[in-house]
Amino acid sequence: MQSRCICAGLLFALVVGLAGCSAQARPTSDPLETDTPSAPAVISLIRDVSPTPLAPIIRDKSVSTAQLAPSPTAVFTPTPSFQLCSPLASDPLADLSQIISDPYRPPPPHHDERHQGVDFSYFRRNGRTSIEGVGVQSVLAGKVAAAVPDSFPFGNLVIVETPYINLPLTLAQKLGLAPGESLYVLYAHMGKPPEVNLGDMLIACQQLGVVGKTGNAGVAHLHLETRLGPPGATFASLRYYDVHATQQEKDNYVLWSMSGVFRHFNPMDLLSWEYN
Repeated sequence: MQSRCICAGLLFALVVGLAGCSAQARPTSDPLETDTPSAPAVISLIRDVSPTPLAPIIRDKSVSTAQLAPSPTAVFTPTPSFQLCSPLASDPLADLSQIISDPYRPPPPHHDERHQGVDFSYFRRNGRTSIEGVGVQSVLAGKVAAAVPDSFPFGNLVIVETPYINLPLTLAQKLGLAPGESLYVLYAHMGKPPEVNLGDMLIACQQLGVVGKTGNAGVAHLHLETRLGPPGATFASLRYYDVHATQQEKDNYVLWSMSGVFRHFNPMDLLSWEYN
């Protein structure tokens, strides 16, 4: 009887050991959305954060001084008046909801799939056959944080920074903008290179370019993104999903889109504030 107990105990230990080895060898799964673009580099950043440059961004909420150091020309002062403009010269703010071709569909944190902004497009509206060529305007006064030509996937893009002190308190509170932070608006797929330069100070409604279909756009539309984040950020370049992209361009794309340092929100929360 004692011999049988010993054998049974050894057999049980062997089974448990094999099960443990099997559990350790089983790979973890991290399925992405079916509409996610094929981008192995991005997937590796999402799945294995610790050895990548993204790790200190997520952990410490800090980035290199080259990316976020305030520019000497970026000296903001509170403005006595405030103006909120439509990003499209052809359509007032109150009509923008009628021409949304792809709404805001936020991804999970640190992911890039779905839609982090909102698209505006139309055909045969107000005497125009297409939105292509319509002037793209700065929604707010601010500083140009990026003016990048021919970037993938954004095409010709502009990012404009507006600091907390230049926004009405009620708007800042609605958006969740904290004192000392800035609001950033990205305009993408413009038909021509930006009409403004990095570091330029802009007034509200100043033209940035025209609607186009550059980058990964299949048809002409304006892609608009809005984010909250640290002040003084500049992006000399911004690019991803492209074999021609430099490491700095990829890092900037990850910083903007997936790091969580810049928190995206529905652009319509901003654009609908004035008339609601």
